[in-house]
Amino acid sequence: MDSVHFLNLEYLVTRTYDFMRGIQFDPTMIPDWVAGVVHGILILGMLVSLILLILVVYAQIRMVQVEHEGFHALEEEEHEAHAHTHGPEGETHTGSRWDSIVALSTSTNESDWRRAILEADIMLSDVLAERGFEGASVGDQLKMANPFQMKTLDVAWQAHKVRNQVAHSGADFILTERDVRATIDQYKRVFEEFGKI
Repeated sequence: MDSVHFLNLEYLVTRTYDFMRGIQFDPTMIPDWVAGVVHGILILGMLVSLILLILVVYAQIRMVQVEHEGFHALEEEEHEAHAHTHGPEGETHTGSRWDSIVALSTSTNESDWRRAILEADIMLSDVLAERGFEGASVGDQLKMANPFQMKTLDVAWQAHKVRNQVAHSGADFILTERDVRATIDQYKRVFEEFGKI
């Protein structure tokens, strides 16, 4: 009968521990050049860590900027697409346009909710422009208005602020169904005041 040999780990660990316990560590035994190399490696490691940290922060900032630029480009494309639906006298098909915004806002898809708010803000820009409120953005147009010209001015500002959060924060801005309904309702009140829906 062949004998089977097993490795006795407990014995090996005990012998290794006894051996290591018998070794006395003397810092003066380390050559100066080894200490210099270790010191250099530590400094190099800290510099590399700092550079990597700066790169990570830069990458995060660039990602936010690119996302922000993407939202603006998408908004500009949608604005241009809506400009093509205007008639020669600047008339728009506001009924069907508003219906599509409402349909997007009642979708189960969060990206449709975001699009509904962006579309409603573009429609607001067009309505304000028709009323003679000039400006490069909806914010500029609303600054031109006053409560005597526009009873729903504060409501328009509230809706536009949500639009800014959607456009500028992107996916970081958590949009709830309740927020969407409240914001679309605010746009609706403004459009009703101007007789657009």
